Amino acid sequence: MSSRPHSVGKELTPNTKTTMFTVPTRNIARWSLLYAYNGTSSAKNFRAWWYDSSANAEIPIVYDYPLAAKAFLKFDGSEVILDEGDEIRVFIESGATQPGCVITVELEQRSTVQQFL
Repeated sequence: MSSRPHSVGKELTPNTKTTMFTVPTRNIARWSLLYAYNGTSSAKNFRAWWYDSSANAEIPIVYDYPLAAKAFLKFDGSEVILDEGDEIRVFIESGATQPGCVITVELEQRSTVQQFL
């Protein structure tokens, strides 16, 4: 099957977990980039999770990373493979101003719905 790149960007609401992306039915996704920005004048903790829908579990990818003032975090160079229904979730602590996040995945369509045992 062919694959296609897909990016999602969102302005984050501080102190609120945000779902950046949900893998559509009959797809897998290769999560290859996370870019987070803190526009505040002080460091704020940043978190990112992979939600594994087959296990109903959140797996921390980045946890309480001290994102410096007016700085960014770029997480790349490796991949997390996501199955249909899996999600990428992020969070930045309260007090952050102009926080943003961008993720990039490579979607690969499948011909059947996944069956987890």
